[in-house]
Amino acid sequence: MKNETRKNQENIFRELFQKNYGTPMSVSSESLNHKKQRFSKVCDIFKDDNDITIHDVGMGVADLYGFIQESHSQKKILYSGTEILKEYVEEASVRFPDLAFFHRDIAEKSFDDTYDYLLMSGVFHQRRESSIRQWEKFYQEIIKNSFAMCKKGIAFNFISPFVDFYQTPVYYCNLPKLINFINDDLSRFFEIKHDYALYEFTVFVYQESYIKSKTVQPEFQKYFKND
Repeated sequence: MKNETRKNQENIFRELFQKNYGTPMSVSSESLNHKKQRFSKVCDIFKDDNDITIHDVGMGVADLYGFIQESHSQKKILYSGTEILKEYVEEASVRFPDLAFFHRDIAEKSFDDTYDYLLMSGVFHQRRESSIRQWEKFYQEIIKNSFAMCKKGIAFNFISPFVDFYQTPVYYCNLPKLINFINDDLSRFFEIKHDYALYEFTVFVYQESYIKSKTVQPEFQKYFKND
C-alpha cells in the first residue's frame, strides 16, 4: 500500500505533466536555465571520472540525460533512471528507447542494482500536503536507500532555508537536521555547495571506501574503518 506522501507526489506531478506537457514546468521547473543550473551542480560529483554508471532517482522525463549528452559528451557514461510516476517512465522510454528506466519507489527500499553515482535533482522541493515531519522521513528514506545502491557517492539538492520569501507548499531544508542525518546514517564524507544563484544548495555524500581508495598516504589510514 502506497504511503500518503508518495500518493501526494504522484498526484502533484501527474497534474503538472498533463497541464504542462512538453515544457520545463511538466516536471516542476521554472525554466531550462533553472534545470541546467541544478544539473550542472549535481553532475560536478563525477567531474573527475570518465567511465561511470549513473542512476537518476526521480528522473522525470530524463532531461538529465540530455544535459549529460550535451555537457559531458567526452565521458563514457551509462545512464539509467527511476520514477514513481508511470507517465514519466513512459515518456522517457519514448524519448530514449535504448536506456533502462524503472517504475519503482526507492523510498520504500533499496534495490540490488548498483551504480557509481545516484543523482537526485529537484526531488525534495515540493512537499505540498505532506507535513514537515512526513516529508523529512520521506526524503531520508530515499537518500538512505539511494546511498545503499551507490559505489562512490550520491548527489542531491534542497531549497535553502536562507531565502527572502516563503511558500507554504515548499520544503525549506533544516540544515542541521540534514547534516546530522548524513553523518549518523550515511557517511562523514560529504560536501555542501551553497555557492550558486538559486535559493538552493547541492550535497555530495561519498562512500568511505571510495574516499579511502583515493587516500594513499599511510599516515591517513588510521582515519578509516578497518575492512
